[in-house]
Amino acid sequence: MTAETNIRTLVVDDSDFFAEMTADTLTQQHDIESVAANSAMEALERLDGGGFDCVVSDYEMPEMDGLELLEAIRETNPSIPFILLTGRGDEETASAAIAAGVADYLLKLEVVEDKQYGRLANRIENVVSQERTRKKFESLVSDSPDGIVHLTTDGTILSANPSMARRLGGDPDTLVGKQLSDVMDSEAATQRLEAGKSTVKNGTATRSEDAVGGRHYHNQYIPVDSHRKADTFQLVSRDITERVERQRELERQNERLEEFASVVSHDLRNPLNVAQGAVDLLEEPADSEEAELVAKIDRSLDRMGCIIEDVLTLARQGQTVSDPQETELSTLASTAWTWIEAEQASMSVEASTELNADSGRVQDLLANLFRNAIEHNDGDVEIEVGLLESDDGFYIADNGEGVEGDAEDVFEMGYSSTTDGTGFGLAIVEQVAEAHGWEVSLAESDSGGARFEVAGVELHD
Repeated sequence: MTAETNIRTLVVDDSDFFAEMTADTLTQQHDIESVAANSAMEALERLDGGGFDCVVSDYEMPEMDGLELLEAIRETNPSIPFILLTGRGDEETASAAIAAGVADYLLKLEVVEDKQYGRLANRIENVVSQERTRKKFESLVSDSPDGIVHLTTDGTILSANPSMARRLGGDPDTLVGKQLSDVMDSEAATQRLEAGKSTVKNGTATRSEDAVGGRHYHNQYIPVDSHRKADTFQLVSRDITERVERQRELERQNERLEEFASVVSHDLRNPLNVAQGAVDLLEEPADSEEAELVAKIDRSLDRMGCIIEDVLTLARQGQTVSDPQETELSTLASTAWTWIEAEQASMSVEASTELNADSGRVQDLLANLFRNAIEHNDGDVEIEVGLLESDDGFYIADNGEGVEGDAEDVFEMGYSSTTDGTGFGLAIVEQVAEAHGWEVSLAESDSGGARFEVAGVELHD
């Protein structure tokens, strides 16, 4: 056994021979460290020293029988597993043992005469494992920042962890027995109880979100299979106020950003269209110098038009993705490639999978990276799309000359290493990634070119 699974058991029997034989057999043959005690009083003294995970006790003993010993142990150690060995196989003894709260009971003659120590060892391991699991669960519940409360379907509080108790203005012990509607907003309590009744009726966990006292909560309702007369469920309530407020602020920022971009682009398009129209009406210049000036004006107007379109795209791509859909990476890449003028370039998908995303915006991300690879390299460029080894994203790599400058600077708005670039392409890529909750970074490809990695993506097999 490992350090985490080592079990130390106290074997109690007024027969020195049986106590020592059982303890030695469990220790030597079943790797369960066992100590013998020859009376109930000795057992209680040894337990006071601590360090035991289970008690195995004979039923018929002088001074006090096994069940009386269990009752005495429960006064100071209420949860240690207790296995009773009884010489009686009658229902009355079994019923009394169960009522007293034994973890298990076995017939003593079966263990001794039939030498079923392996059976006893299995029972010990099982009850100790169950107790350790229970303690871990209780520790998690107690330390959890989520509010957790066990309720009957009529609203009676059976238990509550410290986090829930603080929300309800009490402590875990004083809340027991009270009605949920007495310690929190009655309307919210009614809604939560209705959800709890539904989950008990259907036998499946359900979820809801609500607001209480100006705070927002995500609630999970879990039916509890218990031996109580009343149906019960567990309510796990997580405070999501910061997330809700952040989402609302993002929505407000997105609205302001798009409004600003729309106004600016509208105000710029009108004079731009007038200027473009004036250039189109100019007669063919008489000399080459005038022709070059007109061509320069025309190129500048085209560049202004591109900047306006990129500003609008940047504003819209930065909006948070609220309804992602499952889509195939290879399909997104193939569609984005059709948008590119790439006579001297090729694109291949090395590996693909499904991911949750806004298809149109991810296609924009891919198209911008494809275009970036083509525009920043001369001659044939090979572009590859694949999955990250970390299984949390994808990459777009090329065999070109790489990207000049600092890897972080390339995503800055207005950054461009070419004279005719707007500097918005990679900023749009970063905006699309952040809108999905992803991260994009620049590295070097195996061939020395650029490799853009998009991480934090929820991928599906």
